[in-house]
Amino acid sequence: MTLLPPVVVADARFDLDSYKGKVVYVDFWASWCTPCRASFPFMQSLAEEYGDSLQIVAINVDKNRADADRFLERFNINFDIVYDSEGVLAQSFEVKGMPTSYLYNREGQLISYHIGFRNKDIGELESAIARTINDQE
Repeated sequence: MTLLPPVVVADARFDLDSYKGKVVYVDFWASWCTPCRASFPFMQSLAEEYGDSLQIVAINVDKNRADADRFLERFNINFDIVYDSEGVLAQSFEVKGMPTSYLYNREGQLISYHIGFRNKDIGELESAIARTINDQE
């Protein structure tokens, strides 16, 4: 997959190329998405476990930012949030369902993607992330 061009979304700029040199986990989510509620504690645990070795970017697709903000009040997170109320990024990434996650290596190459979030998927997701981080250290 080629790198996506920089996209300006609701005053927030998201440029995957700006994360080059880091392993990046991009997650598309929405406040109305039940599996997304389970994915946020998972992403926070990744942020805590991997620290600077993994950059997490959670991209919200709600039309109303207030819905996203209410959702985020439930979680104590320390990773990047991007708002995409117009769906520009979701369209660029060809998102087909919520949540959808993409894992990129340090060169910005797509390593894997995953649609949905279930507890039984956690091991597979963690393994892919650990392999990507360890392969390039």
